[in-house]
This record gives sequence, C-alpha cells and structure tokens, in this order.
Amino acid sequence: MISIKISNFFFLGITVLTLPVIGCTTLFAPKKSPAQVVNTTTATVSSTPIPKTLFGMHIQEPTKTPWPAVNVGALRVFVPWFFIQPNKGEWKFKILDKYVDLAEQQGVEVLYVFNDTPKWAAARPNEVGEWGKDFPGVASEPKDMEDWRNFVRTVATRYKGRIRAYQIWNETNNKNDYSGSIEKMVQMAQEAYKVLREVDTNIIVVSPGAIAGLDLPGNESWISLGGVDWLDQYFAKGAAAYTDVVGPHLYSIKEKAPEERVQTIRRMQQVMAKHKLSHKPLWDTENAYAKFPNEQPFTDEEARGFIARTYIIYWASGISRFYWYAWDVNTQIHPNWLKMVQADNKTLTPASIAYSEVQKWLIGATMKSCQPDSNKIWICQVTRDNNYTGWIVWNPEGKLPFKVPSNWNIKQVRDLAGGKSTLLASGSVEIGRSPLLLD
Repeated sequence: MISIKISNFFFLGITVLTLPVIGCTTLFAPKKSPAQVVNTTTATVSSTPIPKTLFGMHIQEPTKTPWPAVNVGALRVFVPWFFIQPNKGEWKFKILDKYVDLAEQQGVEVLYVFNDTPKWAAARPNEVGEWGKDFPGVASEPKDMEDWRNFVRTVATRYKGRIRAYQIWNETNNKNDYSGSIEKMVQMAQEAYKVLREVDTNIIVVSPGAIAGLDLPGNESWISLGGVDWLDQYFAKGAAAYTDVVGPHLYSIKEKAPEERVQTIRRMQQVMAKHKLSHKPLWDTENAYAKFPNEQPFTDEEARGFIARTYIIYWASGISRFYWYAWDVNTQIHPNWLKMVQADNKTLTPASIAYSEVQKWLIGATMKSCQPDSNKIWICQVTRDNNYTGWIVWNPEGKLPFKVPSNWNIKQVRDLAGGKSTLLASGSVEIGRSPLLLD
C-alpha cells in the first residue's frame, strides 16, 4: 500500500500481487471558488425511462467475492495492462476472462479500462507510480505506440461482442496513475479509437476518468490539474473526435452532500458544450463516499440517503450511468468508506439495501421533475405506464414534518429499508436525509 498524505486525509493506492484492484481510490477535500459557482439546485431531467445501466458497480476480486446479492446494471473492470501482458508476447487473460464470464452470466454490460503500462513497454520504465516499486513504469505512456495498438487490438479482438465499452485510462490527472502529457494521451486515444473501430464499429469509447469532483485543495503534488480543466484541455487538443462517452470521476467527501455535486456536473456539461459533446452521454465511471479517519462511521440513515440521493440526483442532472466503487471495498485499507457489504463480502449493509430499493423506485420509470422547493425539500416526480405517479421526497438538512399535497392521492409510504406504511390520516409524514417514495 502506498500512502501519500493529502491535507488531513490520505490517498491510498493499493498493490495487489495476485489480483488487480479496480480503480484509483482517491478522495479529496473541496476548495470553494466564487468564480466557479454554478447552479446547484435545479435539475434538467431526461424524458427517457430510467435504464438498469444507471446502476453500475465495481467488484475488486471476482475470484473471491460472490456476485452481488442485489441487481447490478453495469460492471466496470480494471485489469492492468502489465498484468495481462507482463512481457512482450506473453498474455494472461485468466482474471479478465473471469470478469467477462461473470458479467455474461448475469446479463451485465462490461466497461473495461485500459491502464497501467508494463515496464517493458514504458517510456519511463523505472518511474514509480501507483503500484509502487514492484511495478515501475505503470504511469508512463508507452515508448512505442505499436505496443499500445497491439494491446488494444488483442483485448478488443478476444472479447469482441462481449465487452461493449472501453475507457481510455483511469485517473489521468493523478500523476501516480498517469505522468505523461495531455498531448500524449490524446495520441493514445486516437490510436485506440482507430483500432477499436476496426475491430468492432459498435464499440463505445469512453474518455479518461479524470478526477473531476469539487475543486481539489490546490497544493497537492499528486494532481497535475483539476479534472474538469484536464478534460477541457484533452478535448481541445483533439480528443473530442475520439470520445463517445465522457466519463470522469466525481469523487467528493461526507461534508459535501450529493446535492452539491450538481455544481461539478454543470461545469462538466459546460465543457462538453464548448467542445460540441453535449449530445454524448455523461457517466460517472468511479465514485464513492468516505469520512475522515477521526469521524464516526456513517449512520444507517446517512448510508441509505447518500446512496439513493446520488443516483436520483445524477439521473435528474444528466448522468446516465454511475459505477459505485466498490461492492467489496477492502475494509482494512478503507475502514471509513461507505460499504455495500460487511467484511464477509456477503452480508448486506443499509447502503446496499438502499441501492436495491432505489432501483425498484427508478428503473423503468420516467422522472418528470426533480428539484428542491422553497424550504430546501427535494421533490422528484416519477411516472410509469397505467397512470402511475410517485413522489420521492427528502430533506438533506434533517428530519421535519412534511404535509403531503392532497392532489397527490398518496396511499402508501415506502422507505429505503424496504418498509411500507399507510399515510397517516393527517396527511403528514416525517422526512429526513433518507428519501421516501410516496405513491
């Protein structure tokens, strides 16, 4: 494990010798900037029925972790290049085969991330990156682009028709993950895009997952540039032509509620519009919540609320897919993370139960509106066939009584623990940080 102090928090990079770890688990404290204030309340809602693929997931250890006991709509897979091709001409597909087999058995779409150059192919083979001294060169671009093209072609050909989407690198503004220039990453994207389309014209190419959450502290040596700005330059230098989906990582921390992520989403959408990418999907390809080491663990209400509110607000704000990190997050390395399962990787937590329940509320429904009222109570209207209308309500600031409008014709109240109750004769219900569905 590599531990690099960031203000009062820690960036944790994980070195695993037998199995790759998905993603780069980075959290950061936000920096407020008045010049970058964007509308954080009003959501522009899609008229498309909500698909199951909104609910993406990571699984770190597919050979050890049972498949999630809740529905998963999409799977993001991270098996490093150096793991698949440890030496030129040597290929090891066992772990990636396992991921793809599991996903097929569950009917789940796969997003594979190209990342981590092997030492033999690296332009800077002795440079230490996120995997430490045992695997140097991982953050470097390849010395010979033909090695990169061959890797992309070999993977795409092997999994043609089985892996639908590919992401061009992980966290490219994290120097431990990528130490090259933006220009070089644009070249890599161009080469990969061409090869992928030669293999299969139906392949979806996703932009790098730059860390684009609320403003970074600003003095961290491990960050080359804020994620929104990094992607802005990436597109400006030509990569917009090689992008089918924009896929940043919108990491935040406990003090920044899910509602406040709308600010970063709007900034990202402004960059997309600038580069004529507004018609392309926007995905959050890796994200989670954590507390600082000196804080108390998440309460059950916090856990349920953060999970459900994030997915609801994301869809309302224009994000069509969100990959949670991770189903089996390492509890020893990440004791303060919001967990989906207990240490046995089987027993569900309030967070994973909420993940399952909010799917029932959303998948197949159309969201008609979603925004806070004058009292900062969020109200989201969802409809279905057969004249169904439901109302999802919560107050991000805590519990208070809510008088249900009589014209809603509410019969029952559903919560994120799977409970149901009849609306009181008074027509009032107590709401809080954990959303309720009134229908």
